[in-house]
Amino acid sequence: MSTSVRQPHPARGSLEEFVARVAAEGMTPLGGMHAYEAERAAGFRASAVLALFAPTADPARLPESDPVDGVDIFLVQRSPLLRHHPGQIALPGGSLEPGESEVEAALRETHEEIGLAPDLVEVLAVLDPVLVPFSRFVVTPVLGWTDSPGAVSEVSPGEVLHTLRVPVAHLLDPAHRATVTIGGHGSAGFALDSGWVWGFTGNLLDHLFTEMGWSRPWPRERVHEMTMSEARGDRFLDR
Repeated sequence: MSTSVRQPHPARGSLEEFVARVAAEGMTPLGGMHAYEAERAAGFRASAVLALFAPTADPARLPESDPVDGVDIFLVQRSPLLRHHPGQIALPGGSLEPGESEVEAALRETHEEIGLAPDLVEVLAVLDPVLVPFSRFVVTPVLGWTDSPGAVSEVSPGEVLHTLRVPVAHLLDPAHRATVTIGGHGSAGFALDSGWVWGFTGNLLDHLFTEMGWSRPWPRERVHEMTMSEARGDRFLDR
């Protein structure tokens, strides 16, 4: 009696190849304003974010040979009432509590923000830290995978307006890409129905997708000029 062997998800396999490559060769550092410098980081607060991937919820995007097909990433829309980065779309994460590691903080914050328990997340890698000078954070990106994305639950109101489960193929579609400018600064941008992924998160995701070999050419000369009202998420205040 023969038994079939379940093939790994193409995106999961691609992530494992990326992790092995980083372990052997290192990763190209994120440059520009987010480049890590120990002296600059000395007075910054330590934090971590989780780039969490899962099999897609979109039946129209079943896994194919291309790893971008059939995989989602989780994001959160931050409350417009927050002091730091109000209204922005970001990866789940936050500051380290005393005695926590970067992985523990990323998993705890993800549990608090999207409702997914830490034991349902497989941590694939801890990447090199980067800086967010505007809010004075040192951010360590953690790479994760879950085969239980349906366990994500509604979050209590506070820091997060809502959880976003986004097909990676949507993010990487050149039609949804632009350079977002505000206050004389520009960042990589990804357009969603609820707003733009921009700033630090836009730059980090753009860098990660490039390093993983998932990126698609996109028109960097296309510009979305963001207003301060849009950046703060003011349109969500009346909801």
